[in-house]
Amino acid sequence: MPRTGKQKYVRTTLSTSQITLLDLVYKYRFVSRQLVAESLGITFGSSLYGRFEVLVKYGYLAKRFEKHMKLLNAPVAYYVTPKGLKALQALPDHEAITDTTIKTSYKDKSVGQTFINHTLDVYQYTNLLKHHHKGLKVFTRRDIARYDYFPDQLPDAFLSLPTNDPQQPRRFFFDIVPTLTPRYVTDRRIAQYCEFFDEGGWDSTESEFPIILLVSESGAAEKRLQRSVRAQLNRSDMEEELAVYTSTMAAVANMTSDAPIWTSVEDTDELTTLDSIVTP
Repeated sequence: MPRTGKQKYVRTTLSTSQITLLDLVYKYRFVSRQLVAESLGITFGSSLYGRFEVLVKYGYLAKRFEKHMKLLNAPVAYYVTPKGLKALQALPDHEAITDTTIKTSYKDKSVGQTFINHTLDVYQYTNLLKHHHKGLKVFTRRDIARYDYFPDQLPDAFLSLPTNDPQQPRRFFFDIVPTLTPRYVTDRRIAQYCEFFDEGGWDSTESEFPIILLVSESGAAEKRLQRSVRAQLNRSDMEEELAVYTSTMAAVANMTSDAPIWTSVEDTDELTTLDSIVTP
């Protein structure tokens, strides 16, 4: 029967480029078009906007944007809907998307703006690190949640940087620490990391402990963070085993490839590069 003008066309298949886009949005949970353009190495413009809007139109993506955020020049945040996740789940090599993942995703339409902003920050600053460090791989919380050799309290991201030994990349736990984060929250996070490594949580990987990278919003916040982390390490049995380095959002945003922007919490007078950081 020929289709009449009143009938609606329903998209039932996804193109390769649409699947790529959905996979990327799923990976980071919330994204902006600018960040996706940077990830894909394409020009930010109307063509990408159209790709997003088609997926929104057919219910695979949705977007969050509070009206008052427009005054702050905040971007529209996109996320994969339960329909989009079900479409991905049905594809080969998407076993990581479980029914629990889909059930949890219903919260994305109502989570607070602070959570969305933090997610976008993680995407932005890991993007910058990837730009300046060839071969750096970024694994988000959604990427690593299915592996039992990560702590229950997952880092914002897990990074892997190639070294001269292809079997031993340098690995990092990466966290952004907002200025308004209560000290007890940071203390608990570091204490949990120490406990996890001390009790053998990482042993099954048969590799060195990841180096912990913490990024603060300002220099003053970084100093407070360093004191807090030192105190937690001193209370644990991991003081000589675990390396923790800090930096600031501004330092990461303005870095060059060989810029020394990281500071060990045990030696705050020295700056070093990501490539030069080594475990104790």
